[in-house]
Amino acid sequence: MTLDLALYQLRTFREVARLGSFTKAARSLGYAQSSVTSHIRSLESRIGMPLVQRLPHGVRLTASGEIFHEYAKRIFHIVDEMAGALNPSGEMEGRTTIGASALLLETRVGELIRDCRYRYPKVQVSPRQLAISDAQEAVRAGEVDLALVHGDFTRAGAAPTGLVVEELPDLEVVPVGSAALAMATDRAAALASVRVLAVDPDCASHQLLVTALRTRYGIDPQVIEAGSTGGARELARAGYGIAMLPCESIRPSEESGGLTVLPDLPRVRLGVRALWVGRELAMSAVAAVCDVAIRVGREKVNQMA
Repeated sequence: MTLDLALYQLRTFREVARLGSFTKAARSLGYAQSSVTSHIRSLESRIGMPLVQRLPHGVRLTASGEIFHEYAKRIFHIVDEMAGALNPSGEMEGRTTIGASALLLETRVGELIRDCRYRYPKVQVSPRQLAISDAQEAVRAGEVDLALVHGDFTRAGAAPTGLVVEELPDLEVVPVGSAALAMATDRAAALASVRVLAVDPDCASHQLLVTALRTRYGIDPQVIEAGSTGGARELARAGYGIAMLPCESIRPSEESGGLTVLPDLPRVRLGVRALWVGRELAMSAVAAVCDVAIRVGREKVNQMA
């Protein structure tokens, strides 16, 4: 049997398989949904069997579709290799959208973009802030190519399906407040009126801070969403509350400016992960950016050691 298959149809099938939806695949590819439907029907006609099963909310691959998917991934891997071999400059090219939790957006992503610009001048990196609990769906839906998150990135603790999870170096967060708060003689009285400033509502670090304040000082602080690490830093400096901020973002010069690490409250190490569709499905540019993210994380940790 000779199959005359077009790459654009295989690309459409790959997106449908990745996203589990004709609608999402159309949005990701910039096609009309009718075009996606037509591409899949054409493939099924040429193969002679159904590749996807239509469901009330999306689609899933049939047994034949799973086999076809594995071969489609191999085809695109070869195509990517060929494109690289035929690239006269030999330079990595492409565009990658990175979604990152608020703490990582400040501490890791800026340096990641600078490193990518140096190593891969033709790779464009576009950052955006991403809530931790939205990371999986954002990658699956094609809203971002790569998500960098810290702590628990699942809504119900379940392992992600259809995604690759890469472990990155941990992020240490520390409790910071005003210098006046740190030097207060009656610490319990000084802490009684402060708030806990949450940068990301999905991050567990500020809940650990609440627990520590309740256990050690018998106070039940109000939790306020600061919106950003910069906002949390300024509110903490002004004595409005305590924030859990990345240790690597607290410069020694800041302590003289009224912001200091509070030594009697817990420091927390948070696991950092990169979520993406994997090396066999992603563009080579995404793989390169993921590798740079790992390198930047290691350098940050080594600087703090």
